[in-house]
Amino acid sequence: MYFDPAGMGYARENLWVEGRLHAWLIHPKQEHARTATIVNLHGNAENMTSHILASLFFLEMGHRLLTFDYRGYGQSKGTPTLEGIQDDARAVFTFVFKEPKRFGESVFGFGQSMGGFTLARILPDIPTLQGAIMDSALYSFRDLFQDAYPGVSCSVPQISALDTLPLSGVPKLFIHGTADGVVPHTHSQKMFSVAQSPKDIMILEGVAHIGALNSPWMADYIDKIRTFVETWDS
Repeated sequence: MYFDPAGMGYARENLWVEGRLHAWLIHPKQEHARTATIVNLHGNAENMTSHILASLFFLEMGHRLLTFDYRGYGQSKGTPTLEGIQDDARAVFTFVFKEPKRFGESVFGFGQSMGGFTLARILPDIPTLQGAIMDSALYSFRDLFQDAYPGVSCSVPQISALDTLPLSGVPKLFIHGTADGVVPHTHSQKMFSVAQSPKDIMILEGVAHIGALNSPWMADYIDKIRTFVETWDS
């Protein structure tokens, strides 16, 4: 446990998806007339209790926030694989869509880094999603490795978001910083170029990996996401 939003006064529910994936549903202190549920797909390091800090601004907007751990992360059961974490994300969205009384009719996905890759990969399978926000995302772990270590043998399977993004009409917002030393911002630019419309992209000058909230672009970043959610909220 890195951080508990209950310590900031947010009500949260402990949930289990399929009896194996641990999730939190965190409620804003004050909902508004068009409250959405934002499903947070976190990145590779640590677990949902650390990554949730980068998503709290959704609660300040008045939206619910559902975060979960992939298999093998946190309290979730199993061993993570690239295919497995995609199945986990599909299971979570299926769980959310089956309970509109709890989660509402308006559901968005917010994926950061590996979570953005995962969200982009499953978009064709969740056509009722209101919108997908991908921050500092990569399109392929294999390509990321080979770009960083040219000529080195790589056993990572080629699983690319460039194959799935053209197949989904879900509205998409890509965000990436030019100073990202983990995933080059060209990954988001390539994803944007092949993605089916409607789509938008925000390139942040000088911002590091998932670093917008710690940069001079913080307000612009939050405003961009707020506008995207309000535009596509049902």
